[in-house]
Amino acid sequence: MTGILVPFDGSKHSLKALHVACDLAEKYENKLFLLYIIQLDAPFELSDVSPEAHKNAQTIIRKAAVKAKHRGVDFDILDFEYGDPAAGILAASKRIKPSTIVMGCRGLTAADAEIFGTASRAVFEHAECTCISVK
Repeated sequence: MTGILVPFDGSKHSLKALHVACDLAEKYENKLFLLYIIQLDAPFELSDVSPEAHKNAQTIIRKAAVKAKHRGVDFDILDFEYGDPAAGILAASKRIKPSTIVMGCRGLTAADAEIFGTASRAVFEHAECTCISVK
């Protein structure tokens, strides 16, 4: 399957990534796959997810959908992923097999990235498609 996977968390970086993904989708007539990850610390059970967390996730991903719809871009909203953001993005990528992942980068310093790692770094190392980081 082709398309563009866009992990969206409502941050300014994910909003910029959504705009870039919309530009690419318009230019190459691609479809967007919008993804929200409900972050949970391992180990977790799905019963650990509060109704408020689901409501918040729905509100945030709807904002992305409204922006994509306003741009006239074809899109699907994927089922939520849970847990670690990088793992969730990679799981969604394996499932839908996009041609590209466009994601925001939170802009950690090099020192922080060495200590903590970043979701984008992990995704870029393990994804089987083109990855674009937007800051």
